[in-house]
Amino acid sequence: MARRSLAVRARGLIQRTAPGIPRSRREARTSLEALATLRRQGWHRSVGAAPVDGDGQPLPWFSYAAVRWLDEVLHPRVRVFEYGSGSSTSWFARPGRVGEIVSVEHDASWFAQLPQPTNGEIRHAPCDDGWWDGSADSPYVAAIADGAPWDVVVIDGASRTVCARVAPKYLDPAGLVLLDDTDLPTTDPAAAELTAHGLGRLDLWGFKPGVQRLTCTSVFSWDFNHWLCHPTVRDR
Repeated sequence: MARRSLAVRARGLIQRTAPGIPRSRREARTSLEALATLRRQGWHRSVGAAPVDGDGQPLPWFSYAAVRWLDEVLHPRVRVFEYGSGSSTSWFARPGRVGEIVSVEHDASWFAQLPQPTNGEIRHAPCDDGWWDGSADSPYVAAIADGAPWDVVVIDGASRTVCARVAPKYLDPAGLVLLDDTDLPTTDPAAAELTAHGLGRLDLWGFKPGVQRLTCTSVFSWDFNHWLCHPTVRDR
């Protein structure tokens, strides 16, 4: 009886101080299976490093749900403009995924390390504004005008709020805007800018590479039907 009472107290202490620890053999087995699934997706390899998939290939630092959805709807006729360069640029540049990827990067040292995509380019443009807001006249924000209109605009770099304010002006009428980190209150003003232009919103929640909490990547569009159709149907 004393041993059982001690075991009950120990279990209660563990549950209060470490609620994430499995409480039974069944929970432990299921938790290990979930970790194995994340490992196959490259989650563990991405902890403290650049995001990659299970084969070590670059992944966008978006929620896995968003990456999966984009992989389904993108096709070689799509033209992408991206605020913020990195692993996502390499992912978009993979042969057959999109027709063109143009990315703008404000950090000169980071820009110098990035490989240029074969189906587009990474441009360096200075941005002296803050991470969230800034001026629409900065070379970084204004870079979207060259080559517009775009089928997809990705906002995952500096000056996110003002980028969201400007992006719809250079978006194809059936285009798509992707805004990352919409689980964070600091991203709310950028999301509000997009909805103020009348774009609908789809939130894609889930883990992202190397991050242990649930995150959200959102996509905005005036015409989601265009993206819900299979690419072969859209191309007819």
